[in-house]
Amino acid sequence: MKAKIVLVDFAGTLVKAEMIEEANVFRANVLQKSLPTKEQHADPESFYRVNRDFVEKLTGLKSNAKIKYRENDLDFMELSGEDVQNQISTNLFQLGMYMVAKKYGKDIFPDGLIKQLQRIKRLDYKLAIVSGVRTDIISGMLHIAGIPFEFDYIYGQPPKLGAENQDSDVKELQSRGRIEYCLGDKLSDLERGKISGCKSIFVKWGHPSGGEEDIADYIINRPKELEEIIK
Repeated sequence: MKAKIVLVDFAGTLVKAEMIEEANVFRANVLQKSLPTKEQHADPESFYRVNRDFVEKLTGLKSNAKIKYRENDLDFMELSGEDVQNQISTNLFQLGMYMVAKKYGKDIFPDGLIKQLQRIKRLDYKLAIVSGVRTDIISGMLHIAGIPFEFDYIYGQPPKLGAENQDSDVKELQSRGRIEYCLGDKLSDLERGKISGCKSIFVKWGHPSGGEEDIADYIINRPKELEEIIK
């Protein structure tokens, strides 16, 4: 029998939007830039581009530079300046996110969400995260915050940011079972779930980009409302 899977977005869905903002404040202060706008949150490539520009201004590293890099298997590769700009920006975000996890612990999640996810696991669903946030940021933050259960699958971004891997991650997840529901705070999260044929749940506590209510099968304001949907 195929496993039943609930697919969950990370930033803005699992982790409160204000926690993401606090990590962004830390990064913005280091990069000497303003906070990201709502439009930038909804358009990751625009978001990356703005951050790269500020990294270049702060460090002098040009996007067309060629940077020597050694991998963990001791092979050598060459990264573009743009890739390294992304890494620097995201490493700052990682530090901010880890600091937030240490400061707030389990309260990085919306009130009642941990209880609901534990209930869903008891119903024999597998929990999966698919996100545009780097995988090591996700798993590290969950560990530091002391989240009292494990997610069965975590599909975040690889170290080279900007890879459009989420759709392929969903296909990989489908090989492991049937995706029954997806939870997300943005249109792209819900569209990704629709591709898999699952029921989409729009959570209203995150970073909406607009249009979510038009395609969502369910709309919730609080985690407790999941009790009426996922049974």
